[in-house]
Amino acid sequence: MTKHFLLTLLAVLLALPAANSQNDDHYWTHQYGAKGLLLNGAVIASTEDETAVFYNPGALGNGEDFGISFSFLTPSYAVLKTDGYLGRNTQANDSHLGLASDLGAVGFRPFRSHRWRAAITSFSRYKSGLSLREREVGAVLNEPSQLFVGNLEFKRAVSERWFGAGMAYRITDNLSIGASQFFTFHSESTSLSIQKEIVEKNNPYNLMLGWSTRFKYSLSAKGGMLTKFGLTAKWRNVKLGATFTTPTYRHFAKSAGYDNSDLRVYGRDSTVLLSNLASADLHDFKTPWSVGLGADFAIGRTRFSLSTEYFDDLPRYTVIDDQDDPFNGLANGNHVVETTVQLENRSVLNVAIGLQTRLRNEQSLIMGFRTDFNQRIIDQKLQTLSFLSTTPSVFHLSLGSLFSLRNNQLSVGLDYSFGRKRTTGRLVDLTNITPDNLFGFSETGGIQSKYRAVVFIFTYDFILKSWKDWRTRRNELKGGG
Repeated sequence: MTKHFLLTLLAVLLALPAANSQNDDHYWTHQYGAKGLLLNGAVIASTEDETAVFYNPGALGNGEDFGISFSFLTPSYAVLKTDGYLGRNTQANDSHLGLASDLGAVGFRPFRSHRWRAAITSFSRYKSGLSLREREVGAVLNEPSQLFVGNLEFKRAVSERWFGAGMAYRITDNLSIGASQFFTFHSESTSLSIQKEIVEKNNPYNLMLGWSTRFKYSLSAKGGMLTKFGLTAKWRNVKLGATFTTPTYRHFAKSAGYDNSDLRVYGRDSTVLLSNLASADLHDFKTPWSVGLGADFAIGRTRFSLSTEYFDDLPRYTVIDDQDDPFNGLANGNHVVETTVQLENRSVLNVAIGLQTRLRNEQSLIMGFRTDFNQRIIDQKLQTLSFLSTTPSVFHLSLGSLFSLRNNQLSVGLDYSFGRKRTTGRLVDLTNITPDNLFGFSETGGIQSKYRAVVFIFTYDFILKSWKDWRTRRNELKGGG
């Protein structure tokens, strides 16, 4: 029965709906579980359900029961607004209605001992997508007989899913340690397409000058391994927790590719400077190590939960460095073109604060706050990627209730997140196109981005004390039917 159940659970986990959001792959983008969502991740010291396999594997030792946790019915609505990225007094909106991140986990005792407890899980660590499109048409400065046309399309998608298992050992009633081993499957793609044209006002089909440039890269790092260690301790009414997460290592499959083109049109004469579509070796893909600390204590009927996690920086490293002849050696002369993509992340320290107040035995009021800082550093020298600076750091506020239903847990609430960012170095100005600035990017002007999102929280943790309890309750349901 155990084998069949675990196989069925694994099939369900693989079929869970995907998450989606518009912020970049921040380290604290998503939270999981009935308590984790409402406490906004302030659970490094206080989690006692199956989500501990991710938050703090040492806390698995605190759980007494067998349990199943599903967290995937979380509708979300997000809006990202950017002002000035296409020029003065321009605005672009990207709104999305979807589902927040999913998680499924099952906990069990592998050795029929109260000192050992294990869990398996699958969840979306990141699932984000950003898409912006805009078009501008106007008169060319000091040229009343000419019109300019500007088009921009930007897309970025990041997806990362984790599969893993964890185990904890309870050293004493007040101290337990644990570790989780994960396999990560990461993929991302970024593309930017810009088109600028100058045409005759009386005959707009007559192209006088034109520039079209496109750059896209994609990468996939499958089967990366990542290990997380955890510890929990109790002292009277205080709980403490600590975690250490390794960088990813030993990717079993890596691939990358890019697509770039650059076309300049001078009246009837055209010059194609670059056009290539090629696969490439993924030189490296890195994630930082991190250290987390948590505390949980009670004052009267209210419990306070605190968590913080430090993520180390990632110095600039090369993802793609490829040399390729777009004409496959058939054209006369040397036409080898080099394509380079580099990534870099700053160190960040995220914090979370949560409050739990018991209203009655079966209901608690829970609220939380957390930060989710954007760690990505944009290399301004690679201008086609600098557009990612529109994604701000995000702050989250949550409020809801946790209900106990026949030893199970149901959480209902809302999470509101917001962020704002101002940057300089506009990528392109499509509101002021002239023959002098047609062939190139713009690095002047400010950009302001605003992010707003609402997530409806509805999660259910199914808890059983034993397989005997499972059979008893199943028979009760059959008898009641």
